[in-house]
Amino acid sequence: MIQVTERARETFKNKLELIERPDVMLRLGRTDSGLGVFPDTLKDDDQIIEHNGRAVLLIDHEVSETLADTTIDVEERADGAHFVVRRYSDDNTTPPT
Repeated sequence: MIQVTERARETFKNKLELIERPDVMLRLGRTDSGLGVFPDTLKDDDQIIEHNGRAVLLIDHEVSETLADTTIDVEERADGAHFVVRRYSDDNTTPPT
């Protein structure tokens, strides 16, 4: 299962507010250049990430399996916020919240 930090959920929600269609959410999916986040609609096998009761991120089954046991977070950089995926091992490393 993919974990998503509260900070990342809030960032996804803020980006989603710019899309004024209630049937559209953000998707973490494969693109020509790797993984990306883009607007899309719900599909049957999606993992749904919610924030304050609203779906903010969709992750298809294949990507969800590939990223199992990871945490999605946000890092602030000089050029703005970037989503990052971190894998945590079983050596008492705790993912951020």
